[in-house]
Amino acid sequence: MSKKVKKEKKRMSNRKKLILCVTTVLVILVLFFGYNKFIKKDNSASKPKVVDEIKSFNYVVNENDTKLFKKTFTELKEELSKKEVDNKKYAELVAKLFVIDFFNLGNKTSKNDIGGVQFVYNSYQTDFVDYARDGMYKQVGNNIYGDIKQNLPTVKSVNVSNIEEVDPTSIFGSDVYNQGENSKGYEITLDWTYDNSNGFQDKATLTIVTDGEKLSVAKMEE
Repeated sequence: MSKKVKKEKKRMSNRKKLILCVTTVLVILVLFFGYNKFIKKDNSASKPKVVDEIKSFNYVVNENDTKLFKKTFTELKEELSKKEVDNKKYAELVAKLFVIDFFNLGNKTSKNDIGGVQFVYNSYQTDFVDYARDGMYKQVGNNIYGDIKQNLPTVKSVNVSNIEEVDPTSIFGSDVYNQGENSKGYEITLDWTYDNSNGFQDKATLTIVTDGEKLSVAKMEE
C-alpha cells in the first residue's frame, strides 16, 4: 500500500472522528437546552410560589390558593400567634382549611395536585394522597400552566354546624394512636357550598387530633 493511500485513509479516519465528536457535542447541547426549556420549566410550573406561611407548624399558602383559603389561613395565623391558643378554635380553622383546599378542584393542575395534605395526620398522608388520586382527583386533567378551562367545583363558603371534644384514644385505640395524656381531639361537622357543585360532596364530619405539636385531620366521614 502506497504512502499516499495510507495518508488518505488516515485523513478520512480523522475526519470521521471529528464528525463523531461534533455530533456528540451537538446532541449533548440539544438535550441540555431541551431540558432547561421544557422539563425544567414544567417542574418549576408545578410548584407554585409560597406567599404566606406559619413556619413553626409547616403551614403554607400558595399563590394559586383561593381568596377564601387565604382569608381563613390569616385567621389561623392570628390564632396560633396568641400566647394562649384556643385549641377548639384552632381545630375548627384546620377543618375549614382542609375542606376549602381538598374539595376545591377548580385551582388544581393535575390529579397529583392534592389539596389539604398539609392538614392531614402525618402517618396517614401517603394513604390519603393515594385515596384522593384514585377518587375524586381523577377528574382533574393535566393543566400545569393553568390555560385549560376545566369546569370543576370551587368551594365558595364553609360552615361549622357542630363541634365536640372527644378522646382520640377511644376512637383510634391506644395501639394506633398514642400522643400522650395531653392529646386533644375534636369531632367537627361541616357543610359547604360551591360556585358550581355538579353534585359533589358538600358535608362531612372530621376528627381533628393532636399530631405532635399541631392538630391534624385523622378521619373523615360523610
